[in-house]
Amino acid sequence: MFLLFGFAIAAFFPFLALYLEKFHGLDASQIGVLIAITAVARMIANPLWGHYADTKLGRLLVLQICLLGSGAAALVLNVQWADAAVIAAAVAHSVFLVGQGSNLDAIALVHLGDDRMSEYGRIRGWESLTYATGCLCFGAVLQLFGMGWAMPIYAVSVFLVFVWTLQIRRDRPVALEKHGRLGAVGAVFHEAPRFWWFLCAVFLVWTGFNAAWNFISLRIADQGGGAFLVGLGTALGGVLEFFTMRSSARLQTRWGLRKVYMLGCCVYAGGFLMWGAVSSPTALSILTMFEGVGFSLLFTTSVVVVGRLVPKHLYSTGNAITATVGFGIGPIIGAGVGGFVYQRLGPGVLYVSASVLALAAAVVAWFALRIPALDRPQALGEEIVPVPPFPDTGPTV
Repeated sequence: MFLLFGFAIAAFFPFLALYLEKFHGLDASQIGVLIAITAVARMIANPLWGHYADTKLGRLLVLQICLLGSGAAALVLNVQWADAAVIAAAVAHSVFLVGQGSNLDAIALVHLGDDRMSEYGRIRGWESLTYATGCLCFGAVLQLFGMGWAMPIYAVSVFLVFVWTLQIRRDRPVALEKHGRLGAVGAVFHEAPRFWWFLCAVFLVWTGFNAAWNFISLRIADQGGGAFLVGLGTALGGVLEFFTMRSSARLQTRWGLRKVYMLGCCVYAGGFLMWGAVSSPTALSILTMFEGVGFSLLFTTSVVVVGRLVPKHLYSTGNAITATVGFGIGPIIGAGVGGFVYQRLGPGVLYVSASVLALAAAVVAWFALRIPALDRPQALGEEIVPVPPFPDTGPTV
């Protein structure tokens, strides 16, 4: 599943801004607004998908629904409608897109179990390998044949993932006896009060990321590059992402989750600064590889942090909430404001601001993850001590 899913991600995210500009004729400000609108849709849909996956339908069924829905919506988006119809199609696509990753990760966490949870990156790394391959191949195809092929390639990719999921054993959801009006979402915060503080760091780093990443393809194009250079840079990042994710278990057991998460924030901060300082399209393409390293450190660590803080029957909801903050609220502010800043104040201001946000996330993570279960290096198979509520653990932010 992870191998095939990498192709779907490669067909969509690296080329989205360029696709909207070249195929639908939107400028940077309009692209930022559209991404912000779709992020609102993701923010609303993500906790709902998590709740129904954990308590009603099961994770695999929700994953399959989202794969089929996003593929169909991508084909509708590829029609050159008026702006209102483009927004509607993009919103529909985002609603189904957002339910995929959190359930895929939850299935992987259950498969690994508590003792092997730090090995998540070794599974997730295979997605990075096909992501790198897809970025390079799809970038060449789009350069030769036009950006209009981006959404059909994405649709074919997710349909292939759906076919593969048919051989996986269906999971049984766990009904919550007492969960209040917020359902599984409320249960997550009841079980893990510290989760709020972790979400603060998530918000800062992914807001900075969305401000920087959503316009890197435009920056490369503005300096004279094209889809191939965009694909080349993201492919290089994907290769580094593969090796970093495959080694994430060793990093987490040697340094602890807190230090690895902070390292990811710092890698992003340095990369964002260089994206704003360099003007050569080829150099910008090569420097895009920092995204792969930072993403692999942050993403694998975040999934395992959720696994350490949240009970097993709430994995999908915990991952969905994290994604809601990072890839829902983050794009609303990061992309929404970032498009305006890029067009009116220039890329230099945008990328310096994104770097500052990433560094601020590292500072928050230093305090938010400062407990033995998340900070102390642990050997694979070592028994995990339950995480106490945040107010009982010493200094706070």
